[in-house]
Amino acid sequence: MWISSHLKVLLRTLAPYFHTTCRSQAMKASARHLPKVYVTRRIPPDGLKILHQSGCCDIEQWDSDDPIPRSELLKKVVGIQGLYCLLTEKIDKELLDAAGPSLKVVSTMSVGYDHVSLEEIKKRGIRLGFTPDVLTEAVAELTVALLLATSRRLIEAVDEARSGGWGTWKPLWMCGSGLSACTVGILGLGRIGEAIVHRLRPFGVSKFIYNDVAPRHELARKISAEYGKNAF
Repeated sequence: MWISSHLKVLLRTLAPYFHTTCRSQAMKASARHLPKVYVTRRIPPDGLKILHQSGCCDIEQWDSDDPIPRSELLKKVVGIQGLYCLLTEKIDKELLDAAGPSLKVVSTMSVGYDHVSLEEIKKRGIRLGFTPDVLTEAVAELTVALLLATSRRLIEAVDEARSGGWGTWKPLWMCGSGLSACTVGILGLGRIGEAIVHRLRPFGVSKFIYNDVAPRHELARKISAEYGKNAF
């Protein structure tokens, strides 16, 4: 599901440039010039499958786990209608000039789009697809994992076990701190901050304090978090 959201933008945008409406007709029309889509990296198979099964685009891919060299990318975008990129590709005036007026949509497999010049794509009427909520759960879970590993000194304990430092039982050795009845601070109370609160509450955390550019009153009330402007 997560990979399909930005691809739908790409396919919806390209559809008007491919006048065949069903797949069987698409097969018969294989001799026609389909909209060209360039994929800048080796992506999950499900994503490539969506593009292939749509039957409405001619796909070329940089088939590597490493970023495509800039010089190669500038050559490959010439005359394409759709670009499927990652954060490693800078979508700026130079690249858009190289692609030319045929480019109708850019889809990026990322939450952020700092690598895309919004001003330039707006001027050219190019649509942008991205994945705004795709990493919320993963980042929240990793944050909780890191918090537990740090508070309970798991990394230190693993190192001691590997190096032979794990000797006789000592009551205070590697105790660490628990989350029960503690206060947890959150920097930035957005989607990820909210997801972290929901995951930590069952651990018995007594108070959540957050800091942000401005108080988030409605969300803070919803999750019982207190605003602490100078808390961190």
